[in-house]
Amino acid sequence: MMVRIAKPLLALLLLTEAEVARSESVTPGRSDIDLLDEGTPKAAAPLPLNTTPEAILRTEGPLVSMRLNKNHTQLAFTDQRGQSLRIMNLETQEITEVTPHRVGEAFFWSPDGNRLFYRELIRDKKAVSSEIKAFDVYLNTTASIDSLPGSSGFLTLDPRDYTVYLMHEKGIMSKRLEFPGERFARWQKRAKIEQGRFVATQKSVLWLSDLGLTLNALPDDGSGVESFDISPDGKVIAWATQNAKIYISNQGEEPKLLGPGRDPRWHPFRSLLLYSAARVVGTKAYDFDIRISDTNGEGRYLTNTPGQVERWPQWWNEGSIIFTAEGSTDLWKMNYQTEIPRTAKAKAVKSVKHIR
Repeated sequence: MMVRIAKPLLALLLLTEAEVARSESVTPGRSDIDLLDEGTPKAAAPLPLNTTPEAILRTEGPLVSMRLNKNHTQLAFTDQRGQSLRIMNLETQEITEVTPHRVGEAFFWSPDGNRLFYRELIRDKKAVSSEIKAFDVYLNTTASIDSLPGSSGFLTLDPRDYTVYLMHEKGIMSKRLEFPGERFARWQKRAKIEQGRFVATQKSVLWLSDLGLTLNALPDDGSGVESFDISPDGKVIAWATQNAKIYISNQGEEPKLLGPGRDPRWHPFRSLLLYSAARVVGTKAYDFDIRISDTNGEGRYLTNTPGQVERWPQWWNEGSIIFTAEGSTDLWKMNYQTEIPRTAKAKAVKSVKHIR
């Protein structure tokens, strides 16, 4: 399927080739999931609330834009320029470079955790091309999926049917991913996708509806999209802007401002977000700590480390998380109490009224 889009809209949504070149030289800035199979892991007994983070390993360089696979055996990350996509085997700590080219936030793990899909931007003199590929961690091989001329947005996977979307200069590419031995869960078979789908770009999060005929940009603060995550049921998206504000939208509805922060990650089977939350004085963020929250902004900070900008948190298991910090080569793990006391709230969640 290919959706054609007018060039003025494309200019607003995609990075230009000049922006791609500049980005290579600077550091890049639910509803309850009740439809999962009965085999969904049950919550463990609550762990102590105030648990000290523990450094579990140290690497040669920073772990930027971390992504943990489903089995918690492989960790994908880039360098500080969004280049050099690598995978660390967490059992052996062996690191494999998947590509030296710029990837940014455009990569995700397959649902089975065995393949890493990514979009790399390749510059050849003055031209830019977008290559979509998949790396198999067990076979240690790379397969090419598609090649598109020019710049492109983020790879966006719809977990309801494993279709991946990518905004590029001529429209929206969509491809249905297939995996050996694939079997849809019962909630996926019951899921209704007619309402629409999310597509993420560097400039905006889009809502694609009416069988692909209507495309709307979801309003936010207008600074551009830094990172995003779609809930496991495919209905709700959370994204962080370049100005460090987190928004959420349920099935394309008017976005709500959750609060100041970056790097949102949905819980695997609960309606909870884990993110790097900004500590704000006036209108300026002076520090970032790890926070857990529901979709109404109710939650609590898990860490309080002045002077250390904690980033890219990942759910490790029910009751613990991992994260790192800007400029740090350490990977940290900590426990948390699974029940969220209703005593702390980010800024009041509010709908976004302005249209860009």
